[in-house]
Amino acid sequence: MKKMIFFFALLQISNLALAQKTLTFSECLYLMESNNFVLKNVAINEEIAHYNLKTKKGKLLPSLTGIGDNKYSWGREIDPTTNAFVNKDFKSYIGSINANYTLFSGFYTLKSIQIGKQEVAITALNHKKMRDEMGIDLAQKYITLFYLQETLLVNQEQIAASNKQLEMAQLKFDSGVIAESEVFKIQAQKSIEELTLITNQNRLASLELDLKQIMNLPLETELKLEKPKVPLFENSLLEENVLEIAKKAVKIHPSFLMYQLMEQKANKEVSLSQSFYFPSLNVKYNYGSTYSTNDPEITFKDQFNANLASSLKLSLVIPIFNQFETTYRIKQTKLAFEQSKIKTKIEENRISKLVIQAISDTKATFKKQEAARIAFKFAQKSYDSDILKYELGKININELNTTKNNFQNAQSELIRCKYELILNTSLIRYYLGEELLF
Repeated sequence: MKKMIFFFALLQISNLALAQKTLTFSECLYLMESNNFVLKNVAINEEIAHYNLKTKKGKLLPSLTGIGDNKYSWGREIDPTTNAFVNKDFKSYIGSINANYTLFSGFYTLKSIQIGKQEVAITALNHKKMRDEMGIDLAQKYITLFYLQETLLVNQEQIAASNKQLEMAQLKFDSGVIAESEVFKIQAQKSIEELTLITNQNRLASLELDLKQIMNLPLETELKLEKPKVPLFENSLLEENVLEIAKKAVKIHPSFLMYQLMEQKANKEVSLSQSFYFPSLNVKYNYGSTYSTNDPEITFKDQFNANLASSLKLSLVIPIFNQFETTYRIKQTKLAFEQSKIKTKIEENRISKLVIQAISDTKATFKKQEAARIAFKFAQKSYDSDILKYELGKININELNTTKNNFQNAQSELIRCKYELILNTSLIRYYLGEELLF
């Protein structure tokens, strides 16, 4: 009981320490790799593949079994110690040790071991593939969280500006300078902004929940994350041949490597199915003895020694006809091999498209960011100017709201471009073999 109390106390202390710590993206990635249930399940599959391989390697060894029979007979029965019929009640005991070994089976066992090794490598690559995919998902959510946090600040600034406008409009209305409809328009604009704020707050809360679940953190944990830095990206990389970059990325991508191994495994399974055309040669050795209570004058030791027997048996099984099972099995494995080659090509095209799209997005984001900076600069000046014009009564609220909306959109676009650039540049580096870092 004391140990349980100590364990839960330690768990609470660790949770408290985690709640107070600002996590970097690398630390989030480590928590995901250590705690995520999906990755744990994939890791178990990897262990299972290792045990399957060991089982197949075990087929290279002989099998050894011990058999013991205890038989009670009455009436007419054969005494196993004399092989003569007796008509009385007696007990008999038979014990033996059997050893079996396959000398040749068309290389079935060796090919099975080769396939087992490929299965181990496939599960390891699948583990890395899942880890990479979840790491990218974590990165996207990590970046989106900061985008939403900055967007919320903009939303709050918009509402604060609308409150000031509403106070001024109310004063003007009370003084008879403007109609009440002007006040209603500002209130409507403020309501829309408040709705946008609530929507983004809900998105942020949902995103924080997703991040906690990916890292398998307690839901009550306060999530504090370190803000990502804008990476220094070499534009020369984007000037290289896009197709060459995609080829480099495909060759090291775990998903493509996994499909290549699956293709090789399918080819090996064709060879495995062909082994059923070959004969199999087995050797069996038996060693044992018998004892019977039919003649109680002979001791157990004497009977055991007298009835000791051993045998060595060679058996050759030659396949002649098995309803075309082997023929059709070979055809099926050949078709599966063709399917596997097609799947490998499909995966190669998918990854190439993914990398090319990331490069195209990054190029576009560089241009959009510069345009967004210019648009934000002029939108801000226009908005500041129109606020002054509105206060002087030179423009109405509709014109001010138009300028304000343009300014808000320019702000949002600038924030979006910044975080898109952080994510896309990191993804390109990641596809080329570097660590996923911010």
